[in-house]
Amino acid sequence: MRYFTPNELRCHHCDESRLHPGFGDALDALRESFDESMVVTSACRCLEHNIDIKGHELSLHIADKPAHADKGQQGALAIDIAAEDGAYRGRLFAAAWAHGWSVGWNAKKRFLHLDKRTMIGLPQTTFDY
Repeated sequence: MRYFTPNELRCHHCDESRLHPGFGDALDALRESFDESMVVTSACRCLEHNIDIKGHELSLHIADKPAHADKGQQGALAIDIAAEDGAYRGRLFAAAWAHGWSVGWNAKKRFLHLDKRTMIGLPQTTFDY
């Protein structure tokens, strides 16, 4: 990966970093196009960590026991990016959407959730939480 380190992408519980094939390339392509820094707040999660933080049971962050293995998911397909500034959040949202990423937002928690669910045949979408 060109723009992200293994440490940024690892699970904070088990230290593993397992991305779905092609996810890292898609992430680098987004960062290249966006041309602004992107601070990772969460990427790969083991199932245990996802449960500990009360993540969604079908989270695309789960890398070790993907929730969508039946659809071919082989690792993490999601990343959360710090987005404290509303203008930055809007620019990143627009860039991600244009590149086929699904986008979730939580302005109070000041981050954007970005995922490539389309890689496993799920439709591109937006949501808040």
